[in-house]
Amino acid sequence: MSDLIFDNGEFARLEKARSGELTLDKLPRLASDVLGGGPVVFELVGGSDRRRRYTLDLRLQGALRIRCQRCLGEMPFDLDVATRFTLFSDEARLDAAEAEDEDIDGLLIEREFDLKALIEDEILLTLPYAPVHEQCAPTAQAVEDAAKPQKPNPFAVLAGLKGRLKSDDGA
Repeated sequence: MSDLIFDNGEFARLEKARSGELTLDKLPRLASDVLGGGPVVFELVGGSDRRRRYTLDLRLQGALRIRCQRCLGEMPFDLDVATRFTLFSDEARLDAAEAEDEDIDGLLIEREFDLKALIEDEILLTLPYAPVHEQCAPTAQAVEDAAKPQKPNPFAVLAGLKGRLKSDDGA
């Protein structure tokens, strides 16, 4: 079994910890949303909560690059997320717990739990829906438009002609 596929219930019960790095090429579902960046550093710690339910605490950190939706340029995105997942043995218990506490993030206990898939899910949920720079750098089109000579306002040209006609009539 891979390092990233394991029994998550046993992992939490034994209070295990696992950490490492995943490069973006190992996270293919991010390809359309993330332009690049360094590796994603993860840490997963098993344990239990005050109700003695098994938990997994996941921490993700990394420096990513995403696309600004205003200027379409690259912009940095600092990934720093920490989530606690509470484990449940069946869907009914998971649904009941989530109905009781809307802040709970629940997962089912699985013998072949895929940590990499969970990491991808968490990153996708953390990315902004429509990221924009606070202030975008001028695009090539904006620079080109600013360099073009401005056409005179046609109404200003007419007003100038009207003024000349009046002065010619008065002479």
